[in-house]
Amino acid sequence: MTGSVAGLVLLSAVLHVLWNTLVKTSGDKLSFAWLTNVLGMLFLGVPFAWLRMADPGFLGPEVLGWAAVSGVMQAFYVVLLFAAYDHADLSVVYPVCRGLAPLLVMLLAGRLTGDATGPLQAVGVALVAAGTAAVGAASRDKATGRLTWLGLALSVLTAFGTAGYSLADRRGMSLSPGPGAVEFLFVSYVVLCVLLTAYCAWRRPGLAGMFSQWKENRRGVLLVSALMTLSYVCIVAALGTGNVVLVTAGRNVGILLATLAGGLLLHERVSRGRAAGSVVIFAGLALLVLG
Repeated sequence: MTGSVAGLVLLSAVLHVLWNTLVKTSGDKLSFAWLTNVLGMLFLGVPFAWLRMADPGFLGPEVLGWAAVSGVMQAFYVVLLFAAYDHADLSVVYPVCRGLAPLLVMLLAGRLTGDATGPLQAVGVALVAAGTAAVGAASRDKATGRLTWLGLALSVLTAFGTAGYSLADRRGMSLSPGPGAVEFLFVSYVVLCVLLTAYCAWRRPGLAGMFSQWKENRRGVLLVSALMTLSYVCIVAALGTGNVVLVTAGRNVGILLATLAGGLLLHERVSRGRAAGSVVIFAGLALLVLG
């Protein structure tokens, strides 16, 4: 991984943890999800229009197709992630969904993108699986002490969305001639927002429900929109030249940051098992990057 790609990955990870922490503290998750993504699309619309006039990238049918696939997978990811935060702590959801994603990417990357991995990464896979299991086992309801199966299941499913859009982004951004990162991301955001709007309209008929968080938490909506968009621009740019397995794994330095944020900022009970599992996941991801 080159220095420029590593820098983009690290910046994306920090921004990603910040906006996930804010999502966890938001009220109506469905309204918050819709507003932040629609505003993110609007934020991208200005540089997209400027780039199309000044220095356009290539947006042929294959590029648009992969951008659409990415948008579909992002919609799947957003719906599940925001729902997971309704049922489990940040220090559970984040390590599980981010830790499993690189494993899924590694299983498919060779065939779909041609990105190879080394033998040491098999050990990394085992560590990530063990760490994820430890975090999952530590995900317990405060009142009953029972496993929070729904939150855990949603977190696991969210990982499939992350893997899906990461692979689609890598395929689209590695085409030659190819698009610019902002242009590719804007197209995927359009698809994401169309699907998310349809889903929200089905679940929450009427505009009042969809805009509820704009009235209650306008500052949070604006901040998450900006952080989310910038985080994705960084990672899509990194995927233009970086190995998708290493990029997806490398950005998960955020797992440790999310565990700290859960304990220090959100006052979650981060048990020894949960903390140890996060460290093991991080160690496994480090092997994936270094191997």
